[in-house]
Formats: sequence, C-alpha cells, structure tokens
Amino acid sequence: MTTSLGVVGPAQSEFLFHFTGRNGGRSAWVPQHIQSMSPQERLNTILGEERFRVFAPFGAARPDEPGDNGMPCLCLSECSPDHMAHLVAARGFSPWGLVYRREDVHRHGGGAVAYLPEGAHEALRWSGLGHWAVRTEEGSTWMHEREWRVPFPGGEAEIQSVEAVLVADAAWRPARVPAGQWVEGDTGLPVPGPLFPEAIELEDYPRLWRDSKIWVWDQQRKDFIKYAPGELR
Repeated sequence: MTTSLGVVGPAQSEFLFHFTGRNGGRSAWVPQHIQSMSPQERLNTILGEERFRVFAPFGAARPDEPGDNGMPCLCLSECSPDHMAHLVAARGFSPWGLVYRREDVHRHGGGAVAYLPEGAHEALRWSGLGHWAVRTEEGSTWMHEREWRVPFPGGEAEIQSVEAVLVADAAWRPARVPAGQWVEGDTGLPVPGPLFPEAIELEDYPRLWRDSKIWVWDQQRKDFIKYAPGELR
C-alpha cells in the first residue's frame, strides 16, 4: 500500500531530482573515473546501464569504525521551478539528471534528511544512522539542497522507470545502445539473430530515454519545457 505524503505546499515540490553533476567535492570513495565525468557523461552512462552506482554521502560513516564508509545512498533534491532557477543561477547546479515523484521515492524507503546541529548529527553517526542527516554549522551552505536520500546497502540500484529525464539542451541525445534486433546487412530485412549470415544488430536510444518524459530546463524562462515520451528521438 502506498502511503500518501499529503498535498505539497508552496515551499515544497512534488518532484525530486537526482542531479548527475554537483558543484562541490566528492567523497574519496567515489572512483576517479566517475568523478572526472561531466554531468552529461554521467547521465549518458546511467541511461545506458539502467542502474545507479551509489556511494555513502558525507557524514554517513560511524566515527568508531574508520574502515566503514557508511551507508550508500541515492541523493535527490526537492525542487520547484523557482528553486531550480536559484540552484542553477546562484548555486552552480547543472540541470542534468533524473526526476522522480516524492511518493515513489518514499515507497522505495527514501525520505527527507534532517539538517541538524553538530551534536545531534554526531549522535546519529554513532548510532549508524548518519546517512539520514546533514550537519549544520557556521558557514554551512547545504540546506539549499533540500535533500532526500534512498539507502541502497548493496551500492547499486536498477532503474525500472523514472518520472522524467532532465537535460539542459533539447538537442542533446544519449549514445545509442544495442536494440536486440538484427537485420541482413545488404537488404536491411529482419533476421532471427546474430548467427544469420551478414547479420547486423540495430541500435537505438536507451529504453529510459525512449519511454520517459524529457524535461528541458530553460534558464531564461526559469521553467521546464516538457516533452512526451518519444517526442525527442
């Protein structure tokens, strides 16, 4: 049974965004080849593989277990169009990623993090629940993320569907992937499979791109231009 989180107010949003780029540092346990990717490259990889590789957020590890990197979590931000405009213009966020409804995130064990003073945050870390909180202190600027997290102890999560794919350029397309369909090279006629003489496997855009809505962020309008599934092919 789905638990309703109630009607959102003007300071809230029905939608949560997993951004594939961020303007801050990354945890040391994130592999270097992932850290060096652009937001577009990370989105391209996620769409092609249909999975997230997730890592523990900052502050998630227990201080009494130095070898423990903490609970891997998928991190998302709650964003109305006005707040998205602020994140992009004032906070340096890159509008590339995936969009979910908060009800769906909640149904998969996710929730909003708590923004806590250092003492309370430290207590959660000692209890093994540090991934549910972000420390606030003088000079801290993280409350603007309005963060939600979904724990994934295994460090990976398959993606069945998304509310939308978020991009900043309507002309951008992900790399094509094998489509599982084969044709005869000379004629282009369908053939049963790869063992057929002169068989060539067709390629197409990833399933998540084909089957999902595409939201293009327009910074001048400060809003999303929304396209139906399959409209941007």
